[in-house]
Amino acid sequence: MNRFPRELPYRFSPPKYSRFWAPLIYGLSDSFYLRRRHRVDEVTVKGGGEQAIRLAEGGDSLIFAPNHSDHGDAHVLLHLARKYGVPIHFMAAREVFLANHGFNGRVLQRAGVFSIDREGSDLRSIKEAMRIVYEGEYPLVMFPEGEIFHLNEQLTPLNEGVATIMLRTAKRLQKEGLERTAAIVPTAMRYTYIDDISPLFGPAMDRLEAFLHWKPQVDLPIVDRIYKFGDGLLGLKEQEFLGRRLEGDLLERLTRFRELIVEDAENRHSGAVGEGVHPERVRRLRGKIRSELLADDGPEPARRILLHRDLDRLHFAVQLYSYPGTYLRDKPSVDRIAETILKFEEDVFGATVPKGRRRVEVTFCAPISMGEWLGDYGDDAKGTVARVTNHVASAIGQALA
Repeated sequence: MNRFPRELPYRFSPPKYSRFWAPLIYGLSDSFYLRRRHRVDEVTVKGGGEQAIRLAEGGDSLIFAPNHSDHGDAHVLLHLARKYGVPIHFMAAREVFLANHGFNGRVLQRAGVFSIDREGSDLRSIKEAMRIVYEGEYPLVMFPEGEIFHLNEQLTPLNEGVATIMLRTAKRLQKEGLERTAAIVPTAMRYTYIDDISPLFGPAMDRLEAFLHWKPQVDLPIVDRIYKFGDGLLGLKEQEFLGRRLEGDLLERLTRFRELIVEDAENRHSGAVGEGVHPERVRRLRGKIRSELLADDGPEPARRILLHRDLDRLHFAVQLYSYPGTYLRDKPSVDRIAETILKFEEDVFGATVPKGRRRVEVTFCAPISMGEWLGDYGDDAKGTVARVTNHVASAIGQALA
């Protein structure tokens, strides 16, 4: 999970799709990013891909809602857009544009990518998404998980933005008497390694263990070795943040530790413990802290140091959230072992590269038409948004199972 600058003011980056540049960008994405950087050699499609493509070609209002477990996800979808000749637009976190500023940012815009500030009220981005979906010229891709948690076979709670935008669009289409389908296409992407990469696990763990100034734990089976490293790293952070080691098993400690971090920040910045799922609470806190950092008068130097400390701790809390505790024990496959080691490497050393050649299986689930939900939406908008979101999550989860 990567860090980005905290005190740069956000500026909305709109899409500037170019029919001339987009095919060239798609080709660059395929040849360099997908195949070289993310090491994806094969992409296969399952499920209702043809139905989704027909809807996209027919000018219907579509949002593709994929899981988001890997940095290569967007490039996989660009590969399919290129293969089927269906140009798409993307809503991307502001951090994507921070990491690709200047010329690279303009390239993203020419490919139909636009920004959203997930930690603020980015009305321009929401309006842009609704415009794209309403006009139906291009399907829109939104990643409802928000963050990349590197959990290839497990879905984390979805944000409700996809359902909200789609239901509002369907209501407008109905009001204006336009007979177009407004639908969400739940999409599941699963990565697997093509070759046997297990010989690479030992050297990777040697390097991670050296970070803790340990001798290589070569006497342990690889899964036990991974858990021992995770326990050691967690213990160091517990000592740093709390001055003590928490009681309980690994899962209990992970859960309690992240709650303590978030609750402490909520009490100081909001005056009370917040509600909702963990990532949403962290987003609200980050938004508050960034607003204070970017205020015209700005905080005093001592206060600024504390605010940056809180952002560091919240970043770590999100990292903790990405380790469910039993994910690897439940299914100690080569892919999950590699995924866990890769996540450790990213969190400890920064950017990393997959261990070998990979294939991606993309499942387009049956489109969820908003028409059947509009009656409920008029009576209970909030509840309907939640139910549609749960329906999307259920479809993706079943496809990943």
